[in-house]
Amino acid sequence: DRILTLAVDAEWVVLSGSLPPGLPVEWYAELVVALRATTAKVAVDTSDEPLLALADRFPESAPDLIKPNSEELAQLTGYDSVELESAAAQGDPSAAVAAATILLGRGVGAVLATLGSAGAVLVTQGGAWYASPPPITAVSTVGAGDSSLAGYILADVENCSDADKLRRAVAYGTAATALPGTTLPLPEQTHPTSVTVRALDISTSVTPSTLSPSSNRL
Repeated sequence: DRILTLAVDAEWVVLSGSLPPGLPVEWYAELVVALRATTAKVAVDTSDEPLLALADRFPESAPDLIKPNSEELAQLTGYDSVELESAAAQGDPSAAVAAATILLGRGVGAVLATLGSAGAVLVTQGGAWYASPPPITAVSTVGAGDSSLAGYILADVENCSDADKLRRAVAYGTAATALPGTTLPLPEQTHPTSVTVRALDISTSVTPSTLSPSSNRL
């Protein structure tokens, strides 16, 4: 009840990470359903059983934004996580976009899929974009996904374009990997202008039938 009360004055509610011991795996799913009755937008970044439990109740539990990494995107859609990253690293993110589009078809508002050093894709009802990060020396990848999500949310509350939301997300995630441990980057440590973003032709790259997974989770 307290979360719902706080959500009344919030632009975003972010549900992130593993669930504390004792909570049912359906907790995120149930909370998203309840939060959809508020005006706040909901983002979810989780994995394994809580993620699958969330997906099992789509579209009722579909959030405004979901932020899977390649393994989590594969869990949901049946695509191969290694192939998703390797194809994107070679400049072809179409499989990641196709996988993300499956989630949009189940009611998710937008998918921000991080693909490790290969960058990230953002897929919405309005289009798809791919961002490649600048070359860096990675120190720690712990928390990079959280930083990417934070960058996206910051850009959204500033009413940035979808391309710039993705740019900011990748800039924050990239900055986090250059820092030790779980250190979060400060805004001045991020470099959005160094992130390359390109719009994708969703008429050819998004259609799941053109890039069918071996087995579809949803």
